[in-house]
Amino acid sequence: MWVMLSKQFLIGVVLPAAAMFCAAMQIYRAVAGNAGYGALAQLEAEVEAKAGEVDVLRAHREKLQKRADQLNSKSLDPDLVDETIRTVLGYSRKGDVVISRQALDDALRGGADKPN
Repeated sequence: MWVMLSKQFLIGVVLPAAAMFCAAMQIYRAVAGNAGYGALAQLEAEVEAKAGEVDVLRAHREKLQKRADQLNSKSLDPDLVDETIRTVLGYSRKGDVVISRQALDDALRGGADKPN
C-alpha cells in the first residue's frame, strides 16, 4: 500500500510540481535573465547610442576625405595650398598686413574698453 501511495504521490504531485518549477524558471530567465527581454532592451539602447557615434564619425571622416581630395595632386586647389603654406610656415606676401594672434586678442579684449 505504501509503495502505491508513494508512486501516486510521485506521479500526481511531485512530477507536476517539478514541471511547473522548470517552466517558471524558463519564464524567469526569458524575462530577467542575461539573454532576456531586459537585456534586449539594454542592448537596443546601446545600439542607438553607438549609431549616433557612428554618424558623427562618418561625418568627420567625410570632412577629412574632402580635405584629402583637395590636397590630391590631380585636383590641387592653388588657393588651398597657398593658405595652408602661409598658415603653417607663417609666410606673407608683399603688401599683406600681418597681425599676431596676441595683438588680435589684445585688440579684441581692450577695444571695447578704450574710448574713441
